Amino acid sequence: MINQIGLRARLTLFVTAVFAAALSLLSVLTLNAAEHELVANTRSNAEGVLGNYLDANSGGVTSVAVVDPTQATRFFYLDSDGVEVTEDEFFETLFAFDPQFTQAMEVGFDEAFADGQVIPDFQESLASDDGPQLITIDQSPDGQILYLDTETGDFVDADGQIVIISTGPVPEGPLRSVPMGEGVVAVAQTMKLADGSLASIGVSSPLQPVTDSLATIRRLLWLAVPFLSAITAVITWLAASRALKPVTELTLRAQAIGATSIGDRLPVPPAQGEIHELATTMNAMLSRLDESQRRQRQFISDASHELRSPVAASRVQLEVAQASPIDTDWNKTAEVVLAEQNRLSALIDDLLALSRLDEAGVGKVGDIDLDDLVLVEASRPREIDVRVSVPEPVRITGNLELLTSAIRNLLDNASRHARSCVVVTLSSVGNNVLLHIDDDGPGIEAESRQVVFERFTRLDEARDRPSGGSGLGLAITRQVARAHGGDVEISTSPFGGARFTLTLPRSS
Repeated sequence: MINQIGLRARLTLFVTAVFAAALSLLSVLTLNAAEHELVANTRSNAEGVLGNYLDANSGGVTSVAVVDPTQATRFFYLDSDGVEVTEDEFFETLFAFDPQFTQAMEVGFDEAFADGQVIPDFQESLASDDGPQLITIDQSPDGQILYLDTETGDFVDADGQIVIISTGPVPEGPLRSVPMGEGVVAVAQTMKLADGSLASIGVSSPLQPVTDSLATIRRLLWLAVPFLSAITAVITWLAASRALKPVTELTLRAQAIGATSIGDRLPVPPAQGEIHELATTMNAMLSRLDESQRRQRQFISDASHELRSPVAASRVQLEVAQASPIDTDWNKTAEVVLAEQNRLSALIDDLLALSRLDEAGVGKVGDIDLDDLVLVEASRPREIDVRVSVPEPVRITGNLELLTSAIRNLLDNASRHARSCVVVTLSSVGNNVLLHIDDDGPGIEAESRQVVFERFTRLDEARDRPSGGSGLGLAITRQVARAHGGDVEISTSPFGGARFTLTLPRSS
């Protein structure tokens, strides 16, 4: 289904889908990060409130565990079993001592007496009647005798120095989290009381503000993701339309080019890029098609002309003989007509060979002893002497019929142009086999050495048909060589004429 829509629509869908997916993933990650940060801040705030309270008590100043009433943060209290108790119950336990002693002492966390011990026994002794009343306290935290000044309420030592002792709770371990439901963050501090028992004081903060903030962010993202995706789709569509506009123009121009206007070319954008490369490639393709069509027309024209010549010659001979049947030498006429028919048959065979090579390539292949094939073809009767040099056996893989035709064409061509002899040399060089066919004829000029391999090409000195052939032999030879992975080249022969070198890959 997706392949049935245009490139612009597919590009828009792809970009929009990728953008929406990336934005959605980013939104989820942002929400998770925001939730984690807000929860962490709420916990940090609760820890700060609890820490401030504990710091205030450690400084020797009694404070009541309260918070700002406009906030939802609150203190809570747990007994030694972890059961929540009221504030009154907690402080009642905290200050369960002799009323006179409690009233007189300052509650705090002095470093010198921070072990939370309790002075269990009191031995009261009175000083002189006109002096301050002192209460002697045995078993103080550090083992010394303390005195309670009933006038000032201060504890003093034997030297009269005021001593602050701690009878309040002492922190036991670090702050810990307390589970109080999904919508609440709670932290608590375990305290060791004066009587050795444990209790906890903590601060809880609701997560409702966090939940509300996240809900607001989530609603905004639900609106932002589709909105931004729609904007991305529109921008992508417009950008793709702009980018593909040259392609549309190329398509329209290409549709207008037909068989009669194949010489036209597509407009090439000035900016370098894929469209520029596409237009250049298509113009090169049109040039190749134009050249192929030109050569095809030329080939058809040449083939028609070549086929018409033996037919016309045969017809003229027969018409002349028919006009004067008594005076006609019918044997000679038959010889002429038969020669033209043989030439016509050979031409048709060459055309069929070229057609098969164009369509089917090499066809069936097998192992061939090239040295034997060269010796057989060189021994065929010719007017020119053919000398062969084959120093070693050479085997290749190929089509025997096609290679036979190629070698025969080279030998026939050399025989037609040689003055006295043709020299054939077969050798191996690396992974290739080289077949040199030299003659002592006029040779071929450098500018004509590629032209002679074109179809129906005959050089000036070979224009006469009895000696020049149809002009297809060398074209067939090169196509056979290239179909086998080799080639045919022309150079100057050591004997002054032309050297044709057939190169073929050797069997592995």
